[in-house]
Amino acid sequence: MRFLTILIALYSLTLARQNPFKPVIDETVLPVTANKIEKVPDFKELRINLPSDARVLKSVTIFYQSIDGSVKKESLKVDKSIDWHKPIIVTQGKLKPTVNKAYKSSKKRISKSIYKPLPFISFQLIQKNRIKIITKDKKIRSFHLAAPFKVVFDFKRDASFLTKKVPLNKPPFLRLDIGNHDGYYRVVITLDSSYKYKILRVDDGYIVDVL
Repeated sequence: MRFLTILIALYSLTLARQNPFKPVIDETVLPVTANKIEKVPDFKELRINLPSDARVLKSVTIFYQSIDGSVKKESLKVDKSIDWHKPIIVTQGKLKPTVNKAYKSSKKRISKSIYKPLPFISFQLIQKNRIKIITKDKKIRSFHLAAPFKVVFDFKRDASFLTKKVPLNKPPFLRLDIGNHDGYYRVVITLDSSYKYKILRVDDGYIVDVL
């Protein structure tokens, strides 16, 4: 009888330790943290303009706030060449097709751009980053200048003409200047930033390939 009484007392004590008002814990629900998640506007689009010396996009890192309020990051390796004139666009969803059409249309217009400031020399924008100098005159030398960045050609010819200034305004090419000197004339191609470049000899002149 005494043993039975002890068992009943122990059982009653166990029940007394349980709080009938304590909610049942659902382990599938994330715990509440001290990090407060504030209501923010919906993300639509972000445009990032890079400086003029940007040439290769190495990687993209996105910091985001997770459902529990903590800040995490996701990195993506890119290693692709870029045109710093155009912004990097971050958006949810696809870009409108009209953007690509406009780019193709612009590229066609560039390929047909020909400038003939003098009878013995002309210029053609054959690609976005290429300009062709069409002339039969012999190149004496070529070099470049900085601030602003210019590619300079000297061609052999005895000629008489006033200095020619040809605005291009087709990045990276801003302007052409052609000046007359004793026994030669100078062609100056002004660019909108510092670049690496190559000069290619072709049958009817030279091509400046901006990198």
